[in-house]
Amino acid sequence: MSNKPETIDYVVLVGLSILFSSSFMFIKFAIETLTPLMVASGRLTVAMVLLYVFMKFKRESLPMDLRSWGFFFACGLIGNAFPFFIISWAEQTVDSSIAGILIGTIPLLSFVMGHFITEDEKLTPIKILGLLIGFGGIVVLIGPEALLNLGQDAIAQFAVILGGCGYIVSSFVGRAMPPMSPVVRSTGVLICATLIAVPMCLAFGDPFSTSPSLTSIGAVLMLGIFPTAIATIMLFFLIIRAGATFLALNNYLNPVIAVVIGYVVLNEIPAPETYAGLAMILGGVVVTQLRLPLKKADQRSN
Repeated sequence: MSNKPETIDYVVLVGLSILFSSSFMFIKFAIETLTPLMVASGRLTVAMVLLYVFMKFKRESLPMDLRSWGFFFACGLIGNAFPFFIISWAEQTVDSSIAGILIGTIPLLSFVMGHFITEDEKLTPIKILGLLIGFGGIVVLIGPEALLNLGQDAIAQFAVILGGCGYIVSSFVGRAMPPMSPVVRSTGVLICATLIAVPMCLAFGDPFSTSPSLTSIGAVLMLGIFPTAIATIMLFFLIIRAGATFLALNNYLNPVIAVVIGYVVLNEIPAPETYAGLAMILGGVVVTQLRLPLKKADQRSN
């Protein structure tokens, strides 16, 4: 049961958003000399080891039933191995700030999927309006001409959105997972994701012909430690203390922080359409959260 957010919750929320947003910067450094599969598998391996040690420190154990491991495998593949790889692949040509903005469409995509997957998350007229505004922001961000011609940049930007879809599908799958502690759940998912990504990297990632720089290796370590392992612990800390609704506020912070990090660290100068697309996507998310007081009016009339 969630409580009213306190100062510590807001501090953790901002910290979590910074960690999530920093992942796009670290990916940029990592793919300078590493393949996308190497980045994804390395990130997962580091995070998996850290969370496994943390789980043992808490004296918790992994479940032994096949049903739990089936969920671990599904979430590990859809929500970790796949998006970590495809976003790394996309950032070979997409700016980190653009990737961060595109990931900001996750709430909008979640509404669309929830309408078809669940019975209690149907689209309403106000949500549809928000979706139209937000998806209009994607068109502005990518560019109408690029969408019509579907060049390499447009395909890569759609790949980032596809990675975001993996996060959403995984969240829906995770709802049916058997009850267990957040640490155990995260550790099991990361174990399966690592077992998927590492063999894929060995088979197709060409890891033995690369000459990774210390910068790229350090970036992978940072990815595994901060935006993956520590961020996961902070995420569940907020869910337990303040609830999922409060946690959703990071969807407003992440794209903005990603733009700031890209500008300050990577010298990525946002174009005017970047700001316009960012404003429309965030505006669309805000509109979807609006609640019309129809129910109260109906109750008074009765």
